[in-house]
Amino acid sequence: MNIKPVIILSRGAGVFVDHNGRMELVLDKNQSRDRISTLLEELKKEIGAETTILEKLLVGSSKDYQSLFEEKNTIDVILLYVLGVTPIEELLRWQGPIIAFSGQYTPAMALYAVGEERHQHRNLFVALDYEDILNTLKVLKVKQLLAQTRIVLFGSPPTWHLRWYGFPDLEAIRRKTGLQFIPVELRELIDVVQKIDAVEASSLADTWMNDARQVVEPSSKHLQQSAAAYLAMAQILKRKGAQAMAINCLEITQSQKFSGQIINPCMGMSFLRDEGIPSGCEMDIAGLLTMILLSNLSHRPAFLGNIVHADPENNVIRLSHCILPTRMSGFDKDPLPYTLRDYHGLTGVTSFTEIPTGVEVTLARAQRNLERIVALCGKVVACEDTTFCRNTVTIQIQNTRKFIQQVEGNHHVMVLGNHLTDLEALSCVLDCSFHSL
Repeated sequence: MNIKPVIILSRGAGVFVDHNGRMELVLDKNQSRDRISTLLEELKKEIGAETTILEKLLVGSSKDYQSLFEEKNTIDVILLYVLGVTPIEELLRWQGPIIAFSGQYTPAMALYAVGEERHQHRNLFVALDYEDILNTLKVLKVKQLLAQTRIVLFGSPPTWHLRWYGFPDLEAIRRKTGLQFIPVELRELIDVVQKIDAVEASSLADTWMNDARQVVEPSSKHLQQSAAAYLAMAQILKRKGAQAMAINCLEITQSQKFSGQIINPCMGMSFLRDEGIPSGCEMDIAGLLTMILLSNLSHRPAFLGNIVHADPENNVIRLSHCILPTRMSGFDKDPLPYTLRDYHGLTGVTSFTEIPTGVEVTLARAQRNLERIVALCGKVVACEDTTFCRNTVTIQIQNTRKFIQQVEGNHHVMVLGNHLTDLEALSCVLDCSFHSL
């Protein structure tokens, strides 16, 4: 991201605050500039790894803001160093994000300038320290990524899905986030599956088998068909320039319409998630949106599951589904061990992935039009290989009854680690209410 440092002074003089909170007015302009240079060097050291720090702008009067608007296309975020008293009304016309800062642990000047205004402007933030700046930049980066994300929707929503609750308003989601949705018929996917090179699919199936801890039921034939489904989905995603997908998998697994033409896509979707491509089951757009948010915030793939059991006496819930990625610890971490199994005790391919117990997780689900997010943290106390569905994770939470009363729907999304603070901040910039349990 391109960060533009904008330094507010008082006619060239600056108010600097040391780490003990002592304020000092520096009247000498050269001395002020030296102090500012030191601050910017410190800024580059603390946050410059994944950002570009643009040329600073010194502001001593309202007219100095004008040059910002002339280079607005190159600025992602303004970092407003408040070191003096200059009116900011002109700056508040800026449509992009602004982070106000007046030094490490010294918020006085920033609060003077925007302490009230930030509650009126969704893109205006106050940072207490460099950690706050980094966390805000992370959230803003995710928002930026959303606007660049294209989602392939394989097939139409299941009919039972439409009867139970309304399908999301995709245009409303696009206006809120910039996400673009690309429909692709299941017939098109199947046509690509049937054209996949058999040698390539066989080679990939062999890799899956070699990497697995154990192969129980799936035959080589079914594994090759599963690999072909993965290669076809990946090919279409690449062709469409898409970074996420959802699929009406129930029309493949629960009907005879495409019998023998395509196998259940679970295994392929697991590896797509491992590669950083959120993939939603059963055309659950709300679940997919939650996966996209949490995966981008945590830099980890997400597990989406049914709440199959909720015990209010022991405050545990069980989350169960067939697609549990192997890189839950992080995209750059070693994969977790997995066992190749069948699908629901029938023909097909799934995998059981072993999540260690004792790890903290974040659970969340967004309302279908991304107007509200409910989230909480818990601890994994068991991970079992079950048949229907294949992976069942037992999670200790604070209040099971309250959780069931507040959740937005059945599918819940889980990532490793505690990401509630970041998710709340992201909800704010997306104008989405956030409810933490």
